[in-house]
Order: sequence, then structure tokens, then C-alpha cells
Amino acid sequence: MSDLITEALSARLEAVGAVPTAQDLYAGVGTDFYERLVGADRAEIREVLALARDSSGPILDVAAGSGRLTIPLVRSGKTVTAMDLSDDMLSHLRRALPDHASLDCVVADMRDFSLGRLYDLIVIGATSITLLDRAGRSGLYASVRRHLADGGVFAFTVAGGDAAESLAVPRDHEIGVPGPEGEETYLFSQQLDHDGAARVVNWVRASDLVAGAEVTVLTSRLQVLSQEMLSREAVEAGFAPPAVSPVRTSHGVEILLLTTSLAGPRREAPGDASD
Repeated sequence: MSDLITEALSARLEAVGAVPTAQDLYAGVGTDFYERLVGADRAEIREVLALARDSSGPILDVAAGSGRLTIPLVRSGKTVTAMDLSDDMLSHLRRALPDHASLDCVVADMRDFSLGRLYDLIVIGATSITLLDRAGRSGLYASVRRHLADGGVFAFTVAGGDAAESLAVPRDHEIGVPGPEGEETYLFSQQLDHDGAARVVNWVRASDLVAGAEVTVLTSRLQVLSQEMLSREAVEAGFAPPAVSPVRTSHGVEILLLTTSLAGPRREAPGDASD
């Protein structure tokens, strides 16, 4: 059994005689589900647009996905590079803004990228920084330093308050997700890994749980991070102590926005791979 499928969901599948296939949430058919799951979420957009209003130069949206932040940024008149490791995710964005002059979609790894230009604002939304382990975050910080203009802003989000606490415990429950023919019920399962430092999350459509069926289990592994930890890491990586502010959401889930800038003048040339 894949280590990306939780023990609770494995037991549920075994009980009905279903055969699981793990599928990355951010690739292939997982991208369609992800878009249905979060596409209507407006959290962070207001705050990111406010940061963009104070930015006169280009913007880099890291882990841009299907463009939940990129699309309103481009429509507000900004020039945006949307970067994601998954070309499948970016395909949703390309369809939403076909051949837009102010949009550049780039397939690249946020742990190590070289785009050859500087940005006045670099943003990572949807708490996507939690996709990275410590080594990955170190690579991200170094890449951001190479691409952030002097006086530019680096902004990213992480869960806080009750939302953060809910990420630190195992959970199994049903959620309703918009589907092509109305709302569909999915089983959500969360398991803690590595002594609580990471979590494995699964989604599977409830109607697929039938005897003998091959069931697609959408999977992701994320780190359990706090704003205090990320603030310390940012300072150690050469950024100023981040300002922390709450993000307003429609359903009461707490998200924290961290904003920072280079602690001193840039040393690296744009896109230089050296640190």
C-alpha cells in the first residue's frame, strides 16, 4: 500500500474490497478536482491585490496552480509570471486567460528556479509553502533572493489559530465538492507523519467505494508549519523579520499573511544560480 494513502482510508477501502490507486492531487485528473475544491475560494485575493497596488513592476506568483491569484492580478492590470511545477495545473490558467499579453506561464520547481529577471512582488498563496520540507524551503528562499528586486516584497501564507491546530491532528470526515452534475461527496482523510512534522491527506469520491472497484485516491503530503518557524527561517535566509497579518476568509478559517523584503542590498544577479 502506498505510504501516501492513510491507514484509516486503507482500512475503509479494504473493508469494501476496493483497490486503491494513488494519484497526485496536482497532476492529471487531480487538477480537475483541485480546481473544483478551491476554485471559488476568494481567500487571500483581497490582500494580494492590495500588495500589488503598491508594486509598480512585474509580479511572480509561485505555485500559481490554476491561477486563483494570478487571474485577478492580471485583470487588475499587472504583468505576472505564473510559475508551477505542474503543467497540468497551469493548463487551467492558460484556458482562463488564453494568449494574454501580461501573463507568462512557466513550468519550474519552486525549490530552485532561475527566470532571469527581478520582481517587485513575489507571492506564494494557498499556504503552498507547506509543500516543501526544510531543504526545499531553503532552496525556495535562495531562489526568491535571486529574483526579488531591492525594495520588493516577498509574501506567503500559512495557517494560524484554530486552522493550524486542525492540521496537527488526524481527521476523517466527508466533504461536499462541486461536480459537473451537482455536489459530490468525498471522503477526506488526514494522517500525521514524522512525529507530527508532516501530514498525508487523501480525498476519494464516496460513490467510488464499491466492491472490486479500482478507486482513485487523490494524495498530497504537506509539512506542518507555524508562522513563528517560517519567520525564523526567513530571517536566517537573509530577509527582514516578516510582518504578520490575518487574512479575511468567508468561513472563519484563519490564514496568516507574512510579508518581508531583503534584509540588505541584493548580491546576486537575476536568475544567478549561485548563493
